[in-house]
Amino acid sequence: MVGGCLSCFFTYISVLLLGVCLYDVETSSCERNIHKKVGDTVELLSCSPAEGVTSAYWKYEGLRIASKNVYVSGKHQFEERLNLNLSSLDLTVRGLTLQDSGVFSFLSEANNKQRPTVTITLHVHEPITIAPAVTSNSTWHPLNQSCTVLLECSATTDSPGVTYTWAVGNETMNGSSLQHVITPQDGDTRFTCTISNFVNEKSTIETVKCSNVTPVTLEKGQLFVVLLSAAGGVCLMIVIIVGVAVYVCHRKRSQAGVDPDELTVYADINDVANEAGTSSAMKACTLYETIDTRVNTPVTPGPQTVYDKIQFSRMRKPSVSPYQDIS
Repeated sequence: MVGGCLSCFFTYISVLLLGVCLYDVETSSCERNIHKKVGDTVELLSCSPAEGVTSAYWKYEGLRIASKNVYVSGKHQFEERLNLNLSSLDLTVRGLTLQDSGVFSFLSEANNKQRPTVTITLHVHEPITIAPAVTSNSTWHPLNQSCTVLLECSATTDSPGVTYTWAVGNETMNGSSLQHVITPQDGDTRFTCTISNFVNEKSTIETVKCSNVTPVTLEKGQLFVVLLSAAGGVCLMIVIIVGVAVYVCHRKRSQAGVDPDELTVYADINDVANEAGTSSAMKACTLYETIDTRVNTPVTPGPQTVYDKIQFSRMRKPSVSPYQDIS
């Protein structure tokens, strides 16, 4: 009799422990923090059995947005983007925006008794679309025949929560900057910078090679001398170019038969007149002489009007009879 009671007791304890384990598994499968990117669709699980539920509704930041049995009135930011599964009581939100980040709460009653509230925090992130920019600077150390490489990684995104990760060979380091030592025997060394948030990531590879070339640094005085020498060289080049241009111009004038000293407008006009065929005897030296020559040239008088021309063409010999002068 006692053995039968003990057997029943152990069976009851086993079933109770199994139920607790199953409840813990179901509860642990419900995500309390969800990360999504802009434009995604998220499904918020009720994490509660749907059997015997008499009342159930979802809230966002304290505002009721979906209900099983009660019509939800009033406008909210999720209009036409929600879908409530009446069987599982899960809530689906489509077309997520950055403003949708917040706390969602599921409240329900079963057999007229309030059940524990399920709270889910949604984080909506802007996806990373541009790879990071990487800059590097290498310094040669002749004492130990090695190079110290300083690298900087910068993201061009405004997305919060961005993390930086460096990968060099089998090593992984965190942070936006990295200082690493390499040798000429390492050859081309690849440094990979990866920026990531909760939804995606982008990477950039920088290849650096250690060289035993020491960069030349100039002091302020030496730099001034170099700049002054460069400026003098530029001025000398300009003078040479101008001199060559003047020489070429004078040479062309000499080949064309033009006196280089005649640099006046009057001389140029006189040259044009000579080319047109003016005799050397009547050649004018200036514009004024040309005009004066034209003015002093005697002009043969001729008919000045239409009547004079007609009379000139119709002149006859003197007539003996006065009656014949009518015409």
